[in-house]
Amino acid sequence: MYQKYQGELVAVGRQIYLLDEDGKNYKVLHLLGQEISFEVDVSNLPCGMNGGMYLAEMDPSGGRSHLNPAGAAYGTGYCDSQCYTSYAFIKGVANLDGKGTCCNEMDLWEANSKSNQLTPHPCNITGFYACEGKHCGDGKAGVCDKVGCGFNPYALGAPDFYGVQGKVDSQKPFRVVRRFMTDDHTEHGQLVEIRRLYMQDGKTIHNAEVTLRGSKYDSISPAYCKATNADSFAQHGGLEHIGGALRRGMVLVMGIWNEGSDNLNWLDAGDAGPCNRKEGSPAAIKSNYPGTSVTFRHVRWGDFGTTF
Repeated sequence: MYQKYQGELVAVGRQIYLLDEDGKNYKVLHLLGQEISFEVDVSNLPCGMNGGMYLAEMDPSGGRSHLNPAGAAYGTGYCDSQCYTSYAFIKGVANLDGKGTCCNEMDLWEANSKSNQLTPHPCNITGFYACEGKHCGDGKAGVCDKVGCGFNPYALGAPDFYGVQGKVDSQKPFRVVRRFMTDDHTEHGQLVEIRRLYMQDGKTIHNAEVTLRGSKYDSISPAYCKATNADSFAQHGGLEHIGGALRRGMVLVMGIWNEGSDNLNWLDAGDAGPCNRKEGSPAAIKSNYPGTSVTFRHVRWGDFGTTF
């Protein structure tokens, strides 16, 4: 659904959540020391669109209460590291004070056919948190790291790795694997690395290897985040806090959206991708690509090597 601001299209988006078998609560995934994989088709996502799959440390009930009998079955109770203040209800109570809805967020996949990114966003709180004032803000003042420690192959100097006719060809479906590695190789340890693999046309494709400050990296680790100057990430607890959220359990979210404030340039334009800064505007997308879509299939999680 497009929204208008001063007569201009500014955004469109939809997201869905994975429910538990009871149909009343969100399914809570415990992925520390585990992997999650999924097949995705982004061939119908142009510049400025984002087809995302991510984890959020949401209340499994969706904030169900006597004032909000709907709960998770109707998609309530959302939160993430951006601490949005636009939600009408918080824990079943009307959000009359414009509080933000914050929680740890693990972006498994944010992408279109031109570029992609993997990003953990830690918070220095646990679970759902209703923020006010400076605690909703950016940098050290906010309770969450809104920028995160991301890995975008194009931005890191590997422009031919992903995209149309890239090593991972975005015009054909492929499987993505995310692994959350711990220091003791069990679900009880500390998160020390986030790795990813791709499968396409019967081949296993390892993540792009990039060079930063003279060292090579192909995953997200404390050393990698330090090399990218992800200071806010470290200040908010870094991988340790994301690992804590993965241990406690997070909810799987899938969505598709665009945005009018920056046309999603952070994902696919300038240093981040091959798109120009204007072609991803909501108005351009509606005019030129009215039928955009993303498809996720065969989502699986479990021990390393068991999901594909």
